[in-house]
Amino acid sequence: MSFNIPSYQRGYRWEKENVEALLNDVQEFATKTKKEEGEFYCLQPVVVRVNKQLSEERTIAEGNPVTVYDLLDGQQRLTTLWLILNQDDFKSLWNNMDRNHADLYSMEYESRTNLFDKAIDKDSDMYENIDLFYLKNAYNTIAEWDGDKVEVIKTIVPKLSSENTNDVRIIWYEFDKDTEGEESRQASSIKVFSRLNYGKIALTDTELIKALILQSDIYPDDNSEKGRNAMREHLFRIATEWDDIEKGLHNDLFWGMLTPEDYKPANHLELILRFVAEKIQKEKGYRIIDHQRRDFHIIASYLGVNSSVLPSQYAENVDHLWSMIRDIYISLYNWYTNETFYHLIGLNVLIQGGSNPIPLITDIYNKYCSVNKESFRLYLESEIGRLIEIQEKVDDNLGKKITVDLRDLQYGIHNPRIIKILEALNIYLHITNKHLGFRFNFKNFKGIKDNKDKKVTSLEHIHPQHLNFDDNVKYKDVYDWYNNTFNIISSDPEYSKNEQMQTAINLLGDILKDEEKFKEQIAECQKNVEEIDRFFDKHAQMDTGHMHTLYNLALVDKDTNAALSNNLIDVKRKILQEREEQGETYVPIATNYVFNKHFSNHISEMKFWNKDDREAYFAKIEEAYHYFINKKNIYMQYGTK
Repeated sequence: MSFNIPSYQRGYRWEKENVEALLNDVQEFATKTKKEEGEFYCLQPVVVRVNKQLSEERTIAEGNPVTVYDLLDGQQRLTTLWLILNQDDFKSLWNNMDRNHADLYSMEYESRTNLFDKAIDKDSDMYENIDLFYLKNAYNTIAEWDGDKVEVIKTIVPKLSSENTNDVRIIWYEFDKDTEGEESRQASSIKVFSRLNYGKIALTDTELIKALILQSDIYPDDNSEKGRNAMREHLFRIATEWDDIEKGLHNDLFWGMLTPEDYKPANHLELILRFVAEKIQKEKGYRIIDHQRRDFHIIASYLGVNSSVLPSQYAENVDHLWSMIRDIYISLYNWYTNETFYHLIGLNVLIQGGSNPIPLITDIYNKYCSVNKESFRLYLESEIGRLIEIQEKVDDNLGKKITVDLRDLQYGIHNPRIIKILEALNIYLHITNKHLGFRFNFKNFKGIKDNKDKKVTSLEHIHPQHLNFDDNVKYKDVYDWYNNTFNIISSDPEYSKNEQMQTAINLLGDILKDEEKFKEQIAECQKNVEEIDRFFDKHAQMDTGHMHTLYNLALVDKDTNAALSNNLIDVKRKILQEREEQGETYVPIATNYVFNKHFSNHISEMKFWNKDDREAYFAKIEEAYHYFINKKNIYMQYGTK
């Protein structure tokens, strides 16, 4: 059999767990000890419709009658079965089991050629397009599956087929087989496609909109300018552009610039389609009945789906809609290619966060379309100034509320403000140094491998803060602190020569040999810890006024914060470097500079974060902060004049 996957269909999107679930289910059925006579494993329905045009073309080309079916539903399952039966191990088993078996069914995407051949070709590039990426991932999952492949292949393709065979079957539904007429033909396009997902994962608005744009059956079957043949070619070009845009939006740097970490659409093109839908709705004001399908209903109304427009008018509406989609994508891509806009827009999105980027992207887009580049940059910088400007108040000596000074922001009290200012510092370093040669990676900053624990918004004390001996102090925390400190002291002769340090660390080690002893001598334990902390603070010239302020804070991710522990800066530097090399963390430029003392005017040693280092670092933070605040003030005074 031959299957054609129409261009409006969603692409193949099964993940590893979906593929393994199918294999495991078939294996479980195959190895089931007590099967009833005729019991079989049934997949969900496969819905098809004969594609007369492709059938005729293939028949002429091959010289034999060929029936090509449009696959309206069941693509994910049939594709996975096709990949299983083409995987080397399964294929060999099938050939050995039945050397004269029939050829496997063929599949082809209407908008792509040779995609299935590439999926099983070890030398093909899986990153060529998003569909091939998922196909090859599924193929690799099948190859690595460690289940009973013999039982699975015997059950999927039994040598003898009969009513009493315990095998795998599908429910076959051939649409239009027993019906004729224009109504049936038109109904078989988008209407069928959109209603076939009852009881499964629903089609997204993006997939339904794609179907509206790319359906060709509504056009007359003639050779006119808007006839079906002409429109098939035109819609094929749109389908190709659609795939190119979706692929472009999967660029991690591009996507990271545009979206907050909590925005997780099924398709990246949803961002643009939602933007377009909002733009259309603002102008047209359609009555929305189904708010769950809001974007789909707005665009369907715009195209004229519910108003029975003529095919020629529908084609014009499709072209207008596609022009909007393409133009908006080009604008977004222009932001990405301009390094300054990339960094400033990415920072605006990063600081504002949330799960819906559309309002912010709309505001930025509208400003972009109405001013020149210089004014647009000023607008972006002024917005950052507005977002990071200190709003927190404290009481002065007279009991009046005054704004907290930059140098007085405190860890544990003003963390959100401190994080925003340090994020702005990183971008300031990028936009004021054109020779860095690399961009800030917003996606990795928001979480390497989409892991929230890898999000770089944890505040790390550059010089270690003191161990907190409160009522709930844990033995493990003190023991870990002791081990870190012992390693520091033993690795440097300077520390081992200090008698007070040696006495304190030895006494601490003796107490921590036994948890019960620790509980009995917590006060003595605290005394020795404080003695060691005082020694380190003295060498770093660290006073309590700087410990929990911007003078001593940098951004890392949660896991790295834990790994750095209470080590001194030279040990933290090494740990940070190792984690970065292993791909365990993303180190933003300001954090990298801090732990390598890049801002320091004079470097006497690398072991401690001393007073000169802290003041040079804070001066750069202050410079970045006032840069954006001044831009905000200029914009408020002069606007875009």
